[in-house]
Amino acid sequence: MTHNELNAIAVKWCKRPASGNGPGCQVALTEVGGLYGGERADVFAYRWGFDGGSVVVESKVSRSDFLADREKPHRCGITPGMGTYRYYICPEGLIDIDDLPPRWGLLWVNKRGHVRLKAGHICGYIACGYSGHAFAPFWQHPADLRFEVEVLAYALAKFADPEGAKQTVRQAVREKSRLASEVNGLREASKRAETERYALRHQLRRYQETFGELDTPAPLTTR
Repeated sequence: MTHNELNAIAVKWCKRPASGNGPGCQVALTEVGGLYGGERADVFAYRWGFDGGSVVVESKVSRSDFLADREKPHRCGITPGMGTYRYYICPEGLIDIDDLPPRWGLLWVNKRGHVRLKAGHICGYIACGYSGHAFAPFWQHPADLRFEVEVLAYALAKFADPEGAKQTVRQAVREKSRLASEVNGLREASKRAETERYALRHQLRRYQETFGELDTPAPLTTR
């Protein structure tokens, strides 16, 4: 399994809703950060709303890479880093729970690409449901919020025209709503036409039962 494949799996997991035992992040990006020579995250995700915060997932495909990574200042808590919640993701068995730095979660991925949660704040939700949020603070890190905002702004700036893209999306949503309304109108008209057709066929059948078959009019001729 490659590093990029793990990143893609981590993005899907970050967007997995709470009902599916995931963080429920609305935004997830790969290979972000590195501003001013600072931290770079394999996956950075963010959830707003209830129990909001950022999630960082570091993908590891080798034991040596993991051992080197966990000694970095922003990994072991010497300096603030990205991620209110932090996870490692790796092939199944590569990293064990005992290897983790304090308050880090762990995701295993088997050969079929399925994620198995081994440690992290989501465990509380799985074990205790809604009340599991009470355990979340035990997994939280003092994230560098300013750096996270700048990372998100930098990622947004990579789009040629974010405002234009937003307006295009809004226009597409309005057009979708208009077309949906038009389709609903056509469906209602089709239902009315079908009802009228049924009524006419019923009336024709009753007429034929009473008066017999209708005579077919002779074709018009011209001299």
